[in-house]
Amino acid sequence: MNIQQLRYFCSVMKAGTFSAAAREEGVSVQAVSKALAALEDEVGRPLFLRKNKGVIATTQAHRFQERAQRAVVAFDEAEAFVRASRDELPRERDALSILIAVPSFNNHAAVCRGLERFLSGRLGMAVSVGICSGAEAIPHLLSHELDVLIAVGEYEDARCDATVFGSLPTGAFVTGSHPLAVRGSVTLADLAPYPVCHASGLDDFNETILNRYRAHGLASPVRVVRSQEAFEHLVLEERGYAFGVGIQNLSAVPDGRLLRIDEPDALSVPVCAITARDFKSERYRALERFMLKEFPQFMAAFAAGS
Repeated sequence: MNIQQLRYFCSVMKAGTFSAAAREEGVSVQAVSKALAALEDEVGRPLFLRKNKGVIATTQAHRFQERAQRAVVAFDEAEAFVRASRDELPRERDALSILIAVPSFNNHAAVCRGLERFLSGRLGMAVSVGICSGAEAIPHLLSHELDVLIAVGEYEDARCDATVFGSLPTGAFVTGSHPLAVRGSVTLADLAPYPVCHASGLDDFNETILNRYRAHGLASPVRVVRSQEAFEHLVLEERGYAFGVGIQNLSAVPDGRLLRIDEPDALSVPVCAITARDFKSERYRALERFMLKEFPQFMAAFAAGS
């Protein structure tokens, strides 16, 4: 028995069909079916009766559901704690501690180290930079363990302040084998037939690029992605794509290609510094003064990772 089997089981119980659960989890129907067959072998009894139009949960499934859901929630909480406890949290309390709310991209560790060197040199202080999902950072802001969270897109919370440093162009990232990869730019109509990634923990945190385009008329089917495996399945097997800022080096897509968005569909996105309303460290104030004056220079360093 493993956590992925339990996650798929809970999704089927909620959605009522293997296909709907597969869409929710961002994987194939075959992956869900195989995982649940293995889970049924482990349980020793059928959990679902397969019908032509969906499945029927057995008594054993209903008895198992609450326990499985608790296990999934507990695992997610433990996973979030471990991620937050790694290099994403400040390593030195006298350092300016920055988290950036972006998905993990191909060379994020090198980019974070490059930003630390760049900002340390410009600000004359030690700097710690990491990446995270937005929601993970808020408790650390409120406890004053973290100086600032930098997010792409606006964020509203009565406990926090958000300062806009600047704005960036946006684009869509696809694999090199995607039918649209030969195009330099696309419209929302071009993207409509292909599924778009909804990164769990990011696109449900603030007004992200995906949410802005959906409000702007984007018609692509949305796939919720909770793991790197599910993301790679989406972009490699389903020809999906992911929105991001218009910087090629920040692609999270394997063998990624950046497609610009044509006018009038193209949107820019604000880059915001989120801080606790009751706490603005002097370290953060120094960063704010620099960023409001030198935002393009900072983004050039971000793109280069140096």
